[in-house]
Amino acid sequence: MAAQGGRHQEKRRNLAAFWLLGLINNSAYVIMLAGANQISAAAVGLVYLAAVGPSLLCKASVPYWFHLVRYRTRMQAVALLMTASYTTVALSSSRGWQLLGVVLASLQSGLGEASCLALTSHYRGRAAITMWSSGTGFAGVFGYAWVLLLHFLAGLSFTATLLLANATCAAWLAVYHLLLEAPEERAAQLWRHDSADWAGAAAASEGSLGGRAAEQQRRRQDGGGSRGGAPQVPLLAEAAGRDAVGEPDSSRAQEGGSEEQQRLLGGDEGASSDPQQAQQAQQSQQQQQQQLELGEGSEEWRPSKAGRMTWRERLQRTVALWPYMVPLFLVYFAEYAMQSGTWTAIGFPVTSEMARHRFYFYANWKYQMGVFLSRSSGMLYQASRTMLWAMPIMQVGWLVFFLLDAVHHWWYNYGLLLPCFMTGLLGGAVYVNAFTLISKEVPPQYREFPWALLHWQEFSLGAASLADSLGVALADVCGILIQGCLFKANGLEGADFAC
Repeated sequence: MAAQGGRHQEKRRNLAAFWLLGLINNSAYVIMLAGANQISAAAVGLVYLAAVGPSLLCKASVPYWFHLVRYRTRMQAVALLMTASYTTVALSSSRGWQLLGVVLASLQSGLGEASCLALTSHYRGRAAITMWSSGTGFAGVFGYAWVLLLHFLAGLSFTATLLLANATCAAWLAVYHLLLEAPEERAAQLWRHDSADWAGAAAASEGSLGGRAAEQQRRRQDGGGSRGGAPQVPLLAEAAGRDAVGEPDSSRAQEGGSEEQQRLLGGDEGASSDPQQAQQAQQSQQQQQQQLELGEGSEEWRPSKAGRMTWRERLQRTVALWPYMVPLFLVYFAEYAMQSGTWTAIGFPVTSEMARHRFYFYANWKYQMGVFLSRSSGMLYQASRTMLWAMPIMQVGWLVFFLLDAVHHWWYNYGLLLPCFMTGLLGGAVYVNAFTLISKEVPPQYREFPWALLHWQEFSLGAASLADSLGVALADVCGILIQGCLFKANGLEGADFAC
């Protein structure tokens, strides 16, 4: 059994499962965008907005209700929303109903992404996030290839192309239930691993903490194991420390961990010998042990106090993630402003509607190829915070370039597919590096806050997923305006918005 944060490699079945979940989850979203010109050719940004708005609302709300809904229930809801979206768009003839189908795909994508990112915290974090990111990146290539092969090359109608995509709904459920190792088992493993880390760090610090306090700690560990095998829980699980791939970080364990252990066991050597303080520490440990729920036959295993956090406290913890969320927001705003705005007004020649549709399709496909490659690089390269912030600035530079080029036609041929590919590389790199940085810098253990006991990394990964949807939503609003203005600059008609 591969441990969550230990020296063992994550099981291949789990890595394969996360890759397939990422692929399937984002496929519906990409297929809708690939057909955006057919749903609303006069305002492609409207389709993009419908594809991201509901996802944004879903991700903004997840910190406040995810702990109340089991993973299994969420995964089943994702499958239902997926098949509903394909069927609604396929069988509807009016733009309003088709946009409703896009809305359902958006809800499905947001719920699936936030759930799976949070779920990676119970596995080998960086590897699981990389496989998930790689799968979502390949979803772009897969989605556009699905439409290209079935609709354009095989000659099937767009309706038939969407109805056949319902096969991915069954595949989603099969991957989660049959391939992925049950998350409740991994949660229990995480607690046992944290307990072992805590015991090892306490033993290493025995000399500085005092023999009596260390002996009391060992007795508490032994006592926890004798009560039905329930894992013993450290008061502050970050004491042991973890590195980027989940293995124990000895320096953090000796520095931060020793300090926390001293606070737990009495603060210093003199205090640790105080029987009253030792008794208080033991009572705190026992109280926290009672806060765990691992009911027999229960499908999910989670801290019972998680539901006691107020919305204000959850909001504060989400805002604290701004060093990761701001780059995500900015890079996605820039690239989706290009997709929904500038790329819709480029064609060779620009006066040909078919030429514009052709460039739009190939530009987005090249973009998705770049996304796939960069999102698959999480185990090869870890960007620093400085680089994480530099990449969105470069992406904004590409947005300015495409805006000016769409008006002045400086570089106006299919060579523009190269910068489209580059925008995909930048967007995917920021995505995977932001979340792997979270898995590296945020402790993957359960932590005690004044208001609740919760899995801090799980909470952070789910909450941070809001940033990219927020950037996409704002970009899609701007994309409608950009398309209208570029149509006017090129003397074109047909845009819903007149600049």
